[in-house]
Amino acid sequence: MSKASTLGALAERPFRLLWIARTTSSFGDALMPLTLAFSVLSVGGTATDIGIVLATSTVVRVVLLLFGGTLADRVSRRLLLIGSDVFLLVVQSCVGVLLLTQRPSVALLTAAAVCYGAAAAMAKPAFSGMVPQTVSAARLHQANALMDVSRSTSDILGPIVAGVVVATTSVGWVYLLDAVTFLVSAIAVALLQVAHGKPRGQASFFADLLVGWREVTSRPWYWIALCCHALWNLGFCAFLVLGPVIVFTLAGGAAAWGAISTSMAVGSLLGGALALRWRPRRPLVIAHLGLALTVFPLAALIVPSALWLVVGAALVSAAGVAFVNTVWITAVQRLIPDDVLSRVSSYDMLVSFTVAPLGYAAVGPLAEATSTTTVLVVAMGCVCLAVLAVLAVPRVRSLRQGRDGELHGWTELDAAPHPPDRAMKPAATPTT
Repeated sequence: MSKASTLGALAERPFRLLWIARTTSSFGDALMPLTLAFSVLSVGGTATDIGIVLATSTVVRVVLLLFGGTLADRVSRRLLLIGSDVFLLVVQSCVGVLLLTQRPSVALLTAAAVCYGAAAAMAKPAFSGMVPQTVSAARLHQANALMDVSRSTSDILGPIVAGVVVATTSVGWVYLLDAVTFLVSAIAVALLQVAHGKPRGQASFFADLLVGWREVTSRPWYWIALCCHALWNLGFCAFLVLGPVIVFTLAGGAAAWGAISTSMAVGSLLGGALALRWRPRRPLVIAHLGLALTVFPLAALIVPSALWLVVGAALVSAAGVAFVNTVWITAVQRLIPDDVLSRVSSYDMLVSFTVAPLGYAAVGPLAEATSTTTVLVVAMGCVCLAVLAVLAVPRVRSLRQGRDGELHGWTELDAAPHPPDRAMKPAATPTT
């Protein structure tokens, strides 16, 4: 496959503008974890305050995700993305100026983090629904892969840039830099022209929310896969929680875990690059087999292993996860009707945001009550069970992908059990 064909999605102006918007905002997002921690410390906060700020932002994001998904299916997704960018442009600019000129309180930084989480909950479901509107169907897989590559690159560069700016100047300048990324994103989306979707009906917001739930539960292949993804998340949490402790003890320093974290970022980049060039014949089967690669870094922690072995296992695992994300997102965008896509996608995000904190909280106490080896073995079992369970779903195994990227092997009824216009009608209105 030539480079031109691999990057062909960028030749389409609507997607190119959306890619610019997403890439710049992803870079801004990658600046914030390190910056937020040091901004709290710079105003006299403690480690406990950092945890409270992060937890509060995460809770707000989780609570509002379904609201954001429903809203994105009711109004213009383009305007919703612009509004989110402009809102965060104002918030981050104000915080940056205050950090440079005064000494804001931890409460103010918490409020800003809450605004950040709320805006993200609005933007993410809208963005998921926007991608298919900006690129031709044959290039949808490429488009999602390019998005993953840019996000992985941002995850590598963002903390580095934030660390350099914080060390040489002030955390306030990082907030202002983040504000600039939202300005660029807002301009790019404002220049974006997409076809108007089908007119929305006059159903109540709550009715539309219920329709989203019915669209999820009526597709066994989707909700079973989400449950399996949740189980996999629980297993992977053990690596992220116990990994630093075990590696610190074996390798004798935090730099060792830093090397592993870097390898995971590089692995994500490689997985996205692989997704750019490879369209597997059985997309959901091959993709979910990629999740099974997570057993390798977990196993490397059970027995004393050389650091390079853990680094390599983490890299391979991260590449598999990145590949899965691209294939899964593309399949969902093709199989779910556009008028309910944001609502359905929000459930996927909700699973990730909800299960991960629960896993983080449970791993430590379980390891203390039993042993790290026991928890790691159970985590490997969760990963394997998740992969086997999702592969047991007939629809997952029967889906085929042609060379043109089209999906085959399902009837129209399998992919969309409810007529798309059902989401636009009041709940009490019978369908014909």
